[in-house]
Amino acid sequence: MRKILFALLVSFCWGNVSSNENLPDSLIHYKNEKDASKKISYYLELSDKNKNNFDLSITYLQAASYISSKINNNKLLQKSEFKTGFVYYSNNQYPKAIFHFNKSLELSKIIYNKEAEALSLNRLGNVYQLMGKYNDALTKYEEAIAINRFLNNDQELARTLTNIGSVYRLYGNYEDAINQHFDALDIYEELNDSEGIAWSALNIGRLFKMMKNYQKSIEYVNKSLSIYKKIKKSGKPTTGVTLCLKEKGSIYYQMGNLEQAVKYSEEVLLINKQNKNYFGVANTLSSLGMVYFNAREYSKAKNYLIKSVHLKDSLKDNTGKASILRYLGRICMTQGNLSKATKNLQNSLKYALEQNLKEDEKEAYLSLSYLNERTGNKGKALEYFKKYTTLKERLNNQKINELELQYEFDKKQRQIEFSQQQRDIEQKAKLQKQKIFTWVFVGGFLLMIIIAYLIFKGYQRKKKTNGILRKQKQEIEEQRDEIEVQRDFVTKQRDQISHQNSIITDSIEYAKRIQTALFPQDKFMNQVLGEYFVFMKPRNIVSGDFYWLAEKNNKTIVTVADCTGHGVPGAFMSMLGITLLTEIVNQNEELHADQILETLRKNIIELLHQEYGVRGSKDGMDIALCIIDKDTLEMQYAGAYNPAYIIRNKEILELKADKMPIGIYAIRSDKKFQKVNFKLQKDDLIYLFSDGYVDQFGGEKTCKFKPKAFKNLLLDIYTLPMSEQKEQLEQTMEQWQGEQSQLDDMMIMGMRI
Repeated sequence: MRKILFALLVSFCWGNVSSNENLPDSLIHYKNEKDASKKISYYLELSDKNKNNFDLSITYLQAASYISSKINNNKLLQKSEFKTGFVYYSNNQYPKAIFHFNKSLELSKIIYNKEAEALSLNRLGNVYQLMGKYNDALTKYEEAIAINRFLNNDQELARTLTNIGSVYRLYGNYEDAINQHFDALDIYEELNDSEGIAWSALNIGRLFKMMKNYQKSIEYVNKSLSIYKKIKKSGKPTTGVTLCLKEKGSIYYQMGNLEQAVKYSEEVLLINKQNKNYFGVANTLSSLGMVYFNAREYSKAKNYLIKSVHLKDSLKDNTGKASILRYLGRICMTQGNLSKATKNLQNSLKYALEQNLKEDEKEAYLSLSYLNERTGNKGKALEYFKKYTTLKERLNNQKINELELQYEFDKKQRQIEFSQQQRDIEQKAKLQKQKIFTWVFVGGFLLMIIIAYLIFKGYQRKKKTNGILRKQKQEIEEQRDEIEVQRDFVTKQRDQISHQNSIITDSIEYAKRIQTALFPQDKFMNQVLGEYFVFMKPRNIVSGDFYWLAEKNNKTIVTVADCTGHGVPGAFMSMLGITLLTEIVNQNEELHADQILETLRKNIIELLHQEYGVRGSKDGMDIALCIIDKDTLEMQYAGAYNPAYIIRNKEILELKADKMPIGIYAIRSDKKFQKVNFKLQKDDLIYLFSDGYVDQFGGEKTCKFKPKAFKNLLLDIYTLPMSEQKEQLEQTMEQWQGEQSQLDDMMIMGMRI
């Protein structure tokens, strides 16, 4: 019976859920609404069980969608549309996947299912990313992550953080990318999610490869591979093993170990062909083409690259085409086909610019510079070379004197090679003369004639050798002159940048004096707080973190805030925050911590012209605000993301903040800030802080400091005088950070009651 049903289903596949003309009546017939709901759930279950049979799975889902629409059950219709989109996505039919995921998204909003809305957005981001539409993918991921944070859904939050990190990596924004992946890894480790840990470790390995830290890269990829192999042994299907093998091939390729690169790439190609993963086949073909290019086997390289392009065109897959076309252009240039080389390199640059792929854009500029130099267009060659050097400096932060060092090294190497050639020639001539003299003494007159002949031939060879040496010397001198021109050009750029940096630094230093003047002065803070400390460490001279203090009606209002951004933009936001807080407190006789934050959020949104649902300014701040009654020691606390710690009797009490910022929120919500009342006691210690300290990378494992370590540190030092506590915080962070760059502004305020 089941086989007969299967034959009917396959033969009656349909294309539009609004019509049942291609579906058998037995499949879509139902007695009543209750019977219809049971059928829909049954079809959804059958679709999952037959996911390896595309036609059968789609037919069940189409039947489920049709019945759901007929009985107006939007909840079941949303599930059906989402599963349909996922089946098309799994089978690389991206336009149809987008259509059904969008329908799922619309239905999620109608039934107000935020979790389903976030899942639909995340899957839309996956599809756009695979299609090379990275801006669209990033937009969907950002919308999904806002909803997941609102729902406190850590599992989906980590998944979306990983996806965003992948897009940042493609953009060349490695610092933000690695932060996203480490945040995701922290969440997966807390959830004990082995597959999530493996995926995050693989992405971190990819980033270390981008930064040319191959030892760290292989370490993280091997960690991921080990986990994926265990998952596969347990019988759970996974493509993780294939992805890890592909990444190892890429690492060895960049290290110059072409034999290992070919080995891993061919292993991945075989797996992809067996699994009929044609997108993976196309990518692996391009990888093999690049490996053989570096091995100078241009015929093999061209064959693999052309196959990859044709397959990607048939799949409408533009990912990686910028790199593939660049290599094809370089092969054409090597083979003397300059017109074909120009077309390929221009198309490579076009894809790199459209997809915002900075590494490919940089390499396209360099290849076009070589091409125009070869065709005699010196002006265009220099123009492309300038674009290449500018982008290279921005991406890699290389030292300006690198070309000078390379020039001296190359010059020394050529001198050594030239001297060695001369010594070899002189040694050969010396041996030849000894042989001639031996034959003279042994052979007599006949040998003397032979010797004369050999001397003549030796003279001709020496003359020819000297000509070769003169030509080589001339070529070396021409190369030296070219390197000197490049060195002078880079030196001039360095001097211009140095001058501009000096002007900018002076301006920022002046801005720092202005910002410092707006902070509460030490005399006033000593008078109001008594024993306290402020640890403040800006990332870029001026700070986006600020502290603020006021006294009114025998109450002390104290605040520590973390504005969006750091450096000059963050400083502007901090000045705006100080001004608005002063105005709010001065205009209100009754002071309530939650109402102050509500008023501050309203003013920020109005002043920055922020609107819900419109992409644009999302600037704002995270804040912790306390109001302390000096007579009763009653304290009000309200916070936006930033908590407050109170230490009493060797124990830390945490006052939790609301998970929403001062400023526009990702989604419209009527949720208000909550006020926490707390009875203080004498000798209580209060700590307010931004997230810069706990989020700083460092230590032996290059990970975040984290809140748990921060709490332990405060418990170790809270008995010390406040000035010594500040010194301990500074010393601990200096040791932890080591050679790592500072990621964000840091601020900690401590006060003793």
